[in-house]
Amino acid sequence: MVIILGLALIVSLTVTQTPLAKTYKWKIGHANAALDNSALHVTAMIFKELVEKYSNGQIQAEIYPSGQLGSDAEMADLVVSGAQEVFVTSLNLITNYAPRFRALILPYMFENNQNFRKAREALWIEFNDYLVKRANLRIAVLWDSGYRHVMSTKPVRTLDELRKMKFRVPPSPVMIKMVESWGISPTPVEWSELFNAVQLGVVDAFEVDDSVLISARMKEVVKFITDDDHILQVSIAVLSEEAYQKLPDDLKKAVDKAIVDTKPRVDDRSAGILKEARDISTKENGVQFLGRPTDYDEWAQKARTIWPDFYKDVGEGDAELGKQIIDKVFNAADK
Repeated sequence: MVIILGLALIVSLTVTQTPLAKTYKWKIGHANAALDNSALHVTAMIFKELVEKYSNGQIQAEIYPSGQLGSDAEMADLVVSGAQEVFVTSLNLITNYAPRFRALILPYMFENNQNFRKAREALWIEFNDYLVKRANLRIAVLWDSGYRHVMSTKPVRTLDELRKMKFRVPPSPVMIKMVESWGISPTPVEWSELFNAVQLGVVDAFEVDDSVLISARMKEVVKFITDDDHILQVSIAVLSEEAYQKLPDDLKKAVDKAIVDTKPRVDDRSAGILKEARDISTKENGVQFLGRPTDYDEWAQKARTIWPDFYKDVGEGDAELGKQIIDKVFNAADK
């Protein structure tokens, strides 16, 4: 009996001393509301689901929507420093830390989103390695969330028709130079004032992606949309390289698998969100989609003439390097 009790005690001690698997708490932040038609929030949910699944719960992610962790700029800094693990945002913001990515958001770089996806796959490793070295960030998700195009109160089928309108663009060097290449002087209006400006006729047209039809209620003031598709809206989820390197090898592999499997699900869901925005705008508000302008080639050719103005910026001071990067992206898209 003594021997049996002794063995039982040894077994008990062995069981109680087995170390539990270490868990890692991750914060995923973004600035949008926690809605099913927000591509940023949907992306955060898909990545959270797969990271937790493939890590068998050793990585536990909490989503903080609506800027709960700070402004976009603040969250970007937090992820670079490692204080926040994942940040979902527009690619434009991340170009402040990694200028080469500006090659992906030049006008008429991608004729359609399949061209973008070809370039994304071809250059994923190269761009990810650059982002890690340049900004201490890793690409978790990189996806297209619709084109920016012309929304207006009067039909726009040609550049000549747009030139007769008061056209608002955001205070972006790329946007301003693009519009100037079309022979247009943009009308300056703050985004927060744009809805009322369109209502009052201060602005006849502006450019943006379809998501704002619902999120900013633009379907209530817009009558026509011209699919000139000048810039593809590219969004990104970045992962802190510091957080990634803290993981053991098996969990790094789990995260790598989550990154691979998140991509097609986000691609599909983003397309669904955009289709929903267009369908609702047509059915509820009578918005008319005019398709491509009849002189589409002229829009594209003129806008592409501004690319050399950004060679030095993309090349981080080296214009020749910038040209090589932009040409590489363009060629990778299999034009």
